Amino acid sequence: MTLAVMAPVSLYSQKNQNSINQITSSDLESYVTFLASPLLKGRMNGEEGLEIAAQYIASQAKLTGLKPANGTSYFQPYAVMKKTMDPNKTKVQIISNGKDTVTVKEPMFQLVPTGPADFTLDGEVVFAGYGIKADKYKYNDFDNLKTEGKILLVMDRAPMSENGEKCLFEEPNWSSAMSFQMKLTTLIYSKAKAILFVSDPKSGFQSFDESNPGIAGYLKSTVTLNSEKPEIVNQFMAGMPKVIFIHRIVADELLKGSGHSLEELQKSIDSTLQPHSFTITDKLLKINEVSLLEEKVLNNVAGYIEGSDPVLKNEIVVFSGHYDHIGASGSKVNTGADDDASGCAALLSMAEAFQSLQKKPLRSILFLWVSGEEIGLYGSKSYVDNPLFPLEKTVADLNMDMIGRVKGVADSTKENPMTGPNTVFVITDSQSKDLRSIADEIDKKSPLDFDYSLSGRDHPLQLFARSDHYNFVKKDIPVLFFTTGLHTDYHTPGDVVEKIDFKKMEIITRTMFEIGLTIANRKTRLIVDNPFSSWGKSK
Repeated sequence: MTLAVMAPVSLYSQKNQNSINQITSSDLESYVTFLASPLLKGRMNGEEGLEIAAQYIASQAKLTGLKPANGTSYFQPYAVMKKTMDPNKTKVQIISNGKDTVTVKEPMFQLVPTGPADFTLDGEVVFAGYGIKADKYKYNDFDNLKTEGKILLVMDRAPMSENGEKCLFEEPNWSSAMSFQMKLTTLIYSKAKAILFVSDPKSGFQSFDESNPGIAGYLKSTVTLNSEKPEIVNQFMAGMPKVIFIHRIVADELLKGSGHSLEELQKSIDSTLQPHSFTITDKLLKINEVSLLEEKVLNNVAGYIEGSDPVLKNEIVVFSGHYDHIGASGSKVNTGADDDASGCAALLSMAEAFQSLQKKPLRSILFLWVSGEEIGLYGSKSYVDNPLFPLEKTVADLNMDMIGRVKGVADSTKENPMTGPNTVFVITDSQSKDLRSIADEIDKKSPLDFDYSLSGRDHPLQLFARSDHYNFVKKDIPVLFFTTGLHTDYHTPGDVVEKIDFKKMEIITRTMFEIGLTIANRKTRLIVDNPFSSWGKSK
């Protein structure tokens, strides 16, 4: 298998051999190493690290000789409104016997409704164990427990072995740090005022941003485009209990003086497989959450190569990838080497390859590095709403997001599909038979195999709608989305440069170059025989 990845590129057309040779694993590694440096602190939208990444990409685009796509600038700015918690005014208070008060200001994360908000919540707290009702095991944390109007304190996961590594119930999802998802239906219909999730002691975690840094990063703020109306909470959501992830300190303070500790309660439940739920008496909990709203200006970075044909140069082929990521969680930086420093690096290398062609393609080529992907595909949405080149002249978008990994031992589950050393997922929904035909022809001569199994708007993982190509889809522009898959390091500090397979990245980048070049040099434009605008009628 490895030999195929290392195979010489003579399988590619000899005419473009010298240009393809400009795409090298060493160059790709140098680009990814800078963009995924911990010094950029995870390239979070609205933060300094993202601005540094944008400046770096723009400087490399200029060195390569790309023309600035926005007049004299490589930057396309757009405004967003960012809502975060006010750390000075947001606090949790535990009031004992109506007088003694302990204030905790450790970060908390709100899942329902999602993100920071403005509210005051107070009431009596009920410890509800793991928050599980499992008839199969004759286990029910809510048995004889009055939950209506209360605040429920619930541990993550489920009854565990002594070392905390094995779930005592058969379902493997109960032992996952994402087990809260399985509990939400039961908890939401408990008529409780709020649900407070806390990491169970055997997990070794103190807070949600330790156990789930990716989701915590997503929940710590909400961002909306200035051009969009704020989302209105519907009546159904308004009647649901708030779901909040709290720091372990809050749980310890609530249980102090009750005769129990969280460690002791977990051990009792785990050893007997019997619930130990109870109302925490003589204490009230008060949460005061205050939000901050500020405008942020984000940038897409865009450079282009003008086509050589006097007429066809007015049409454009887009290569896209996003350069933002999810930032840091406490002291741990989510560097995003694969997501999506890998795609950004591929764009830079392809730009060099196109620039080295003796004759430039007939059509123009746009290299588009977007921000705002991690917070709602905002950069690509901003681009298609305010395009730098007319959308009616945009022939195709070739998007790349996470193209640097090979499947590991824990990968290739339904939730973590991954490709081997010689395969890449190509995601589409058959908008254009012409585009698919070009891809298949290049696939035949490439050492790479295309896997279309994650394609389509009906696939459970919905990857077709989860990256920046989808905003082009909605404008009836055909797309191909390249990814090596969703590894288990996705949105975690484990997504690092050392785990990137740069030889595989090189082959993927060269193959995408060939596809883009073929599209750009066609005498006729791609036929879009199954556009998005017709889908409601055709299906």
